[in-house]
Amino acid sequence: MATKPERPAASSAESRNGAAKQQRSERRLRRGSSEKADWSNADPNELFRAIVAVTGQNCAVQFGYTTDGGSFVVRIVGDGEPYNEYIRPTEDLSLFLNALSMDFEK
Repeated sequence: MATKPERPAASSAESRNGAAKQQRSERRLRRGSSEKADWSNADPNELFRAIVAVTGQNCAVQFGYTTDGGSFVVRIVGDGEPYNEYIRPTEDLSLFLNALSMDFEK
């Protein structure tokens, strides 16, 4: 009979955060991508075009990472309720930025 692997006791916020970070890392490995997101890999022209298109519609755009650094996060504010878009590093970032630009172009 299979048993669940034991997890460390979550006696403090620090140990819970450590366990959660380890779980996220293990999930990323199981998905086949241990690659971390890195905005420096983005095409500067596509990034610039996306910023101009979004801000041109009186919206704000924020670029960041998920807590574990495993995916990109793009937050749009001002187009109704704020929302986040998540992009895995294995996805085509230029294609996403191009689509974002087209969505917000006049």
